[in-house]
Amino acid sequence: MGKVMVETDRLILRAPVMEDIEPLLAFWSDPDTMQYITKDDSGWTREMVEERVKRAIGYCQDHGMTFWTVVLKETGEVIGQGGIVPIKFNGDEIELGYRFGKEHWGKGYASEVAAASVKHAFEEHGLDRLVAMINPDNTVSRKVLEKVGFVEIGESDLYYNTYVILFEQNNV
Repeated sequence: MGKVMVETDRLILRAPVMEDIEPLLAFWSDPDTMQYITKDDSGWTREMVEERVKRAIGYCQDHGMTFWTVVLKETGEVIGQGGIVPIKFNGDEIELGYRFGKEHWGKGYASEVAAASVKHAFEEHGLDRLVAMINPDNTVSRKVLEKVGFVEIGESDLYYNTYVILFEQNNV
């Protein structure tokens, strides 16, 4: 098991490991789960999931942050990913993100991961600002971001080669 980075009442956010590929593949290969993440609403292939897990491991080792593997404390089940990660696409910004298998939607996990990740970013990494971006149709993620203190700052096409709604939160 990877190093525990953040804990909440119900969740463990831990460093990703290669053994996470199988449970994450079950989520990320599902087009419904990926509807707001991929441009064509398709699921990811095994190779894509492997690459993302390897990249997450590297980010965690290099920066102490990544999209961590999210595990239910009660059962040890991997239910998704979430956390903070540097964005290579536009300077030195740090992005908040989360994604869960659809059977774990609607249970408050995204808000829990988002709030814990924001706290970790500001307290442990001393960051001044975080960004988050959503597909314009993803009203659920909009509510999560607003609930944990993010403010919409406008539309952008600078991220992921697609049109997104950009949010930010400053450490005040």
